[in-house]
Amino acid sequence: MKKFLFVIAAMAMFTQSAKALDNEPEEGLTFMGLFGMNVTNLQNHPYGTKAGAMLGGRVDYVLPKAHGTYLTAGVDWTMKGGKGEFDDVIELDDMDYDATGKYSLHYFEVPIRVGFRYNLGDELGFYGEFGPYFAVGFAGKHRLNIDEDGSFFSGIEDMYEFKAFKNKTDLDRPTFQRWDAGLGFRIGAEYNQHYNLMLGCDWGLTDIYRNNFRDEWKDAPEHANEKLSKVHNFNFSITVGYRF
Repeated sequence: MKKFLFVIAAMAMFTQSAKALDNEPEEGLTFMGLFGMNVTNLQNHPYGTKAGAMLGGRVDYVLPKAHGTYLTAGVDWTMKGGKGEFDDVIELDDMDYDATGKYSLHYFEVPIRVGFRYNLGDELGFYGEFGPYFAVGFAGKHRLNIDEDGSFFSGIEDMYEFKAFKNKTDLDRPTFQRWDAGLGFRIGAEYNQHYNLMLGCDWGLTDIYRNNFRDEWKDAPEHANEKLSKVHNFNFSITVGYRF
C-alpha cells in the first residue's frame, strides 16, 4: 500500500513538473507600460507618510533555457516625499492655528532587477523580482498649509515654501541632494499575457541630506549635543501594467 501511494505521489509530481515546463514563459523581449500609486516616507525624518503617483515603462527579457528567469529594466517618473501635521503652529489674537507641512519630491528612477516567473496555465502567471534602483530628483518643493485663509497666513505659508533640491544651506529650510539609490522588490500577477497587478517596495540606501546642511547643523550652537539622523527614501507601490 505504501509503495502504491509513493508511486501515485511520484506520478503527480512528474505531471505537475511537465505542466510547469509546458507553461514556461516564452524566451525573448517584452514591453510593459505602468501606472500606479505610491505611499512614501522619509525615514528618520519628522514628517510621516504621503501618497503620490508613478508612471513608467519596463523591458523584460526572459532568458533562454532558464525556466522562467528573466532580467528587467525600466524608467519611471515617481513621486516621493513626506507629510507632517503640526498643532498650534501660529498664535494670533488668542487663537491657535494648525498647519500641514509637505515635501513633494519628483524623481526619474531606473530599476534593474532579476526575476522569476511561474505560469499556472495559459491565462495566469505569477512573478517576483529583486534588484537595485538609481534615481535623480528633477523637481521638488516644500509647502506649509495653514488651516485658515487670509493674506497674513498666506504670507507665512510663502515663507516656508522652497525648492526641495536647491543647493543652499538653511536650517529653517532643509533641502536634499538629487541623487538616490537603493534596493527594491516587486511581486505581481499577470492575466491573459497582458494585464498586470503588482505590489512593490523600495528602500533607499542613500542619505539624502546634503553634506553642507549637515555641516551647518553640526556647527549650530543649539544643536551641539544633538545627532542628525540619516534620512532615506522608502516607498510602497501598488501598480497596474499592460504588457505589449
